[in-house]
Amino acid sequence: MDKERLAPGLGRLAFFRDADAATLARAEAASRVVQVAAGELVLDFDCPSTEVRVVLRGGPLRVLMRSSGGREKIVAEVGPGAFVGELAAFAGPAVSPSAGIHALHRAVIAVMPGDAFVELILASPPLGRRLIALLAERVRSQNRRLLEYAVLPTRQRLCAELLRLARPRPPEAGGGLAISPPPARPELASRIGARREAVSRELADLVRLGRLRVGPRAIVLLDEAAIRADVEAAMEAAKRLA
Repeated sequence: MDKERLAPGLGRLAFFRDADAATLARAEAASRVVQVAAGELVLDFDCPSTEVRVVLRGGPLRVLMRSSGGREKIVAEVGPGAFVGELAAFAGPAVSPSAGIHALHRAVIAVMPGDAFVELILASPPLGRRLIALLAERVRSQNRRLLEYAVLPTRQRLCAELLRLARPRPPEAGGGLAISPPPARPELASRIGARREAVSRELADLVRLGRLRVGPRAIVLLDEAAIRADVEAAMEAAKRLA
């Protein structure tokens, strides 16, 4: 992790627009800018940090939780303009087990002391509203994932995750949704709390059913409507059994 001789430039990021100018200047002065390499450990598991890490360029940073048995689950990925560590800044370090952070690709990040972040949020009502909206959306997303993990079989959990990861393809590429580059089987397993072998089996079945095309460059969702309907039907069935 190399320190760069650069100003953070937080005011250019969408989240920090309309920040109180004097407080933002103090926060930038208190921050340090570092460059991390692809695959580098940015924050180790159970490290009692209260710093906020803002991705300025590159990334994303991947946030993982590790179970007592050593299995890791992907919690979030944070790209340019986003940040991690805001909860610790306000509430103090999480009790063990807490998350670890890795850089998936080369990234430049600003590391801001937690008290400077808190001061900036409290002094800037637009930022406070954005932070509340961001946290509310995160809670909704996590609640959805927890429900999926509790009630859905592996295939439907996998389908739900593929829908979240997929992005529109340009018309010249055939349109529809795709995930490119395709995540490896262990990564998909980590995202949905399943074993790699189960993920491989379900992907093969979805290909056989004509709902996916899995290639070296992309996973293409050939029948988005059927995939989405399968997830919703399984969710409704689980609700009726509850």
